[in-house]
Amino acid sequence: MPVFVYKAKKENAETVAGDIIARDSDEAVELLTRRNLIPVSVEERSSASGGLLRDLKVSRIGLKQMYVFTRQLVALLKSGVALLQALDVLGRQTKHAYFSRVLVEVAASIRNGRSFSDSLSDHPAVFSSLYVAMARAGEESGRLRELLANMTVYFKKQDEISSRIRAALAYPAFMLGVGILTVFFILTFVMPRVAVLFSGINTPLPWPTVFIMGLSRGVVKSWPFLAGFVVVGAIAARTFDQAVWLRRGVGQSLALIPFVRELALKVDSERFARTLGLLLQSGIPILKALEVAIPTLSIEDLKSSLLLVQQRVAGGAGFGDALKEVSALPEMFAQLISVGEESGELADTLMDIADTYEQDIGEVSKTLTTLLEPLMILLVGAIVGFIVFAMLLPIFQMDILAQ
Repeated sequence: MPVFVYKAKKENAETVAGDIIARDSDEAVELLTRRNLIPVSVEERSSASGGLLRDLKVSRIGLKQMYVFTRQLVALLKSGVALLQALDVLGRQTKHAYFSRVLVEVAASIRNGRSFSDSLSDHPAVFSSLYVAMARAGEESGRLRELLANMTVYFKKQDEISSRIRAALAYPAFMLGVGILTVFFILTFVMPRVAVLFSGINTPLPWPTVFIMGLSRGVVKSWPFLAGFVVVGAIAARTFDQAVWLRRGVGQSLALIPFVRELALKVDSERFARTLGLLLQSGIPILKALEVAIPTLSIEDLKSSLLLVQQRVAGGAGFGDALKEVSALPEMFAQLISVGEESGELADTLMDIADTYEQDIGEVSKTLTTLLEPLMILLVGAIVGFIVFAMLLPIFQMDILAQ
């Protein structure tokens, strides 16, 4: 719903200003009147500086930013600041324009009488279903600050795992980028000039040279289309979380690489165990916890299998027994869950499993770094070497014929 900026007067003639969420200006005036305010002006927030262009420029709210926001919110609540006032303070302080606007709208929604969790649910691109569920559980149990503090730990753990994976892929990605630029430079600037030298040769050129010359002509003619493809790819990567089809396609492609699939499976297993454990510790029933935890996964096959587990649990089956049917998860996972169910410590067991997977991810990331760095060097060197070989081969042939 749109946000309206208002100025109004209290009964003592004091002028106040703020934001209010309403369907239209008439409803905004009605809501202000219910607060015993006399509206002076009510205007919908202008989209001149935002709108579609602004939304296209919105950058994704990362784990680190959510961690910082939640930690600051917990600190303010701990010091005795009211929730609404805390949101106002954080909305003014954050430097992220889109996030600031979201916090203003959440605060305005709460002023309109809605709950904190319902207000958060209006912004699913920022506040996940997990965040909303934790906020709702905190409101219902009166432990909002405690559960939000648990969310800060969750965000920190997930950000640490993401940082490890990014660090493992940073150097290989850099080498790949340098290699692509090098090959592009050779094909578009060097090879056309070398090809001129071969134009007067009466003997047939070797097939590697013919192949590289043809590739060079193709790149020179189609580089605008290649540039457009790169731009489209960058936009698609920017909106990766919203493009379900893209996420599914990329996930299925990467799943074909055994080592990458192993790492992705460990990451999903850790996230699932930690998310589910956190929800159960907060007092959320197992079926609702599964409903929130399963969509956080990235591997579609695993997600589909766990949806079947959810259906079996809803039908009365034990959680551990249902997990034994999931072939993607190791048998030990299901056994530990069964033991946790029998002992009544399922949430703690899930957290222990998550910690174990977190350690495994760290080890796999180190191995990934060790393997990918020399592999990328060899790959880039082999491609550049082949191009150079194709360029020099006709010269070698001419020397041989001259002798």
